[in-house]
Amino acid sequence: MTDLILHHYDASPFTQRVLRMLGIKGLEWRSVTTPMMPPKDDLLALTGGYRGTPVLQVGADVYIDSQRIARELETRYPQPSLFPDGNAGITYAAVKWADAFFRAGLHLAIGATSTMWPAEFRRDRQGLFPDIDFDGVDLAHARSQMLAHAGFIEQQLADGRAFLSGAAPGLIDVHAWTVPWFTRASVPGVNELFAPFTRMRAWEERVATLGEGTRLECTAAEALAVARSSRPAPCACVDDDANDLSFGKRVEVAPDDTRRGAVSGRLVALDWNEIGVAREHARCGEVVVHFPRLGYRVTPLD
Repeated sequence: MTDLILHHYDASPFTQRVLRMLGIKGLEWRSVTTPMMPPKDDLLALTGGYRGTPVLQVGADVYIDSQRIARELETRYPQPSLFPDGNAGITYAAVKWADAFFRAGLHLAIGATSTMWPAEFRRDRQGLFPDIDFDGVDLAHARSQMLAHAGFIEQQLADGRAFLSGAAPGLIDVHAWTVPWFTRASVPGVNELFAPFTRMRAWEERVATLGEGTRLECTAAEALAVARSSRPAPCACVDDDANDLSFGKRVEVAPDDTRRGAVSGRLVALDWNEIGVAREHARCGEVVVHFPRLGYRVTPLD
């Protein structure tokens, strides 16, 4: 049976990013469905406090954020590559461009529809995105930003290429694709807004057909049992004296843009874009939780 276990819910645009990665690589994986809102006790037992999804589990190693998941999938299953043009560095950097595109879509969704959300769901999302004034979204600016980002995609496809990096799909496609995917389905007026971008529409359809690999259902209890019966893989840790980070130091890691939850533990993995902390919980045993460095704040606790 496959080693890949994905903790997720399908309505999440970030889950859709990883599903398309699995589709590109044609991988078999086990699916653990998590709630959209707290309580998320099973997930938090595994991560140590991080509530966001998707989360990829491989034995007793837990991978946070779609960019870190992409890095792990590419390492374990290098072909077909998520970087068909060989430009891995600039593609990873473009994840933050895709996040900016997502933020424009999120503002548009909040401004146009959040007054109709269930009260409990709205309160939860307000806590998750504390920098957004849910009652004061500038819809004109949000639409303007959506047009600008969609225009970049349309321009990139202008030479007739099938995908953003060329003939084959890659990481940049799946990260960008999720914004029109969720806004077309949930935000009134988006189809009209995107109407001039015909190449983008055809590209969206091509990305959608990449599928999600082969999904096998799995329970949270089964996934936690896998972690308990496994040991984390060996890690490499390079000291970062400038930021007072070294092997074994207790640290807290948290997103720098949302309140998805912080994780504390012993630092066991560190490089220019990797943070790994070891922690324990009675339900999963000892695990290592891996984050990308980009977009995450590391705070020494010792």
